[in-house]
Amino acid sequence: RLMLDNIHVTFWHVGEREEAGTSSGWGVNLSASWFFRDRWLPFLRAGWAKEGGSLLDRSVSAGIGYQAVPGRDLLGAAVNWGRPNKDTFGPGLDDQWTLEIFYRWQVLREIAVTPSVQLLIDPALNPDESAVWVFGIRLRYAL
Repeated sequence: RLMLDNIHVTFWHVGEREEAGTSSGWGVNLSASWFFRDRWLPFLRAGWAKEGGSLLDRSVSAGIGYQAVPGRDLLGAAVNWGRPNKDTFGPGLDDQWTLEIFYRWQVLREIAVTPSVQLLIDPALNPDESAVWVFGIRLRYAL
């Protein structure tokens, strides 16, 4: 359960990149999850950034996953709030909200496929839209 029961704090710094038009910056991220009753996996993620070209300068995510059979497929849902970085996008953008549902299908011990659907409300990268749907699929291969 080393990969499931954990708390991480990450401090980061990035230098100015003239060719990309971004300033230097720094931030901190927190990630916590704890698997309990061999079925439930609640998680919390939070981040804070000072400039540096990040998409969001504040972000908080919370969600939960459910495994009917331990070590197998995982159904999950999450919500995220984020404040667009004024240094990256300029002032005046609304806060972005994201709702997500995903299903991680454990095809083999080493291979997982995760389709997901997200609803972005007031998306920072598309301020002319009030909501955007994003459909995704991820393949993970881990030895």
